Amino acid sequence: MTHQFYSAIYFRVATDPASGFGHMSRMLALRQVVKEPVKWFVDPRTKKEVGEWVPKTDEVYEETAVDSIAQLLSAANTQTEALIICDSYNVSCKGLRVANLPTVYFCDSDTWPVFKNVTIVNCQPGAMPHKNCFAGPRFIPIDTRGKQQTKVDFATVPYPIRCLIGFGAVDSGNMTALALDALLSDEKLRNSVHPICLLGPNFRHVDIVETLLESFTKSKIVRNCPSVLELPYMCDLAIGAPGVSHAERLYAGIPTVLVPQNTKHLALCMGWQNEGCAIYASPESTHIASQINVLIANQFERARAISMKGQTVVDGKGASRIMSELAMRGRTI
Repeated sequence: MTHQFYSAIYFRVATDPASGFGHMSRMLALRQVVKEPVKWFVDPRTKKEVGEWVPKTDEVYEETAVDSIAQLLSAANTQTEALIICDSYNVSCKGLRVANLPTVYFCDSDTWPVFKNVTIVNCQPGAMPHKNCFAGPRFIPIDTRGKQQTKVDFATVPYPIRCLIGFGAVDSGNMTALALDALLSDEKLRNSVHPICLLGPNFRHVDIVETLLESFTKSKIVRNCPSVLELPYMCDLAIGAPGVSHAERLYAGIPTVLVPQNTKHLALCMGWQNEGCAIYASPESTHIASQINVLIANQFERARAISMKGQTVVDGKGASRIMSELAMRGRTI
């Protein structure tokens, strides 16, 4: 692992609630394959919470703003052989050059680093690999929670069909309600689907969701569940957005109708569909319902194909691949 090459390892990660939990989730997965203690640099007012997630041997430092790296640079100035890993869309890759240290930078929209000491990690399908980029879903760091992959048997799916609905820790646009409305708009789905809503800690539309769920004969709300892989219920299908939760769904073999939450998500959703690892739906009720019907048609033919491809593409070894590549490169990145 990287500890044999670097005197210190620094993680700069987005931890502000508005950024969701995906960034922290990826870094926690990476932390599992790093043997030495890590110094974490996090967003304002989140140090205490982060301290509960990371190993006790690690140190946590709070930056003054979500785009700040002042504390990180202060620590880096004392090192010549440290490694920086940054997973925050608020932090500028250009700003990290001041440290003049090997740097790994997570980015969903680019593969070409600005500086020679920077290696980009772009986990999205369609990302083009080269010597300064770890590209594609095989590099997605996810915490498998100790769970092994098992092939999903769609021949034994019970009715009503269990459909996971989850749009991250925030879901400010209440896409959860849109997904429920989609199921209710289709008489067949209204009677044959059992929605299981995974609500993040910062979800603010519980009353609306609970009202919609009253129209289903069977439904559940799941709160305080940090990972799809720790759900208390088995799910057959899902409606959600791209991100770490989608990677977890792929690992679990849950075929998903991906709905973009913003304009940036559109390309990501289409990329996953082109990869054979999801089916895209526009953020509109009738289209979401139509795509769910596509998944279950012909005895779950499309769902079965997505499930099998997804478990191949996301095998839970992304974090190990990243750190192994860094170890082979040593200080040369």
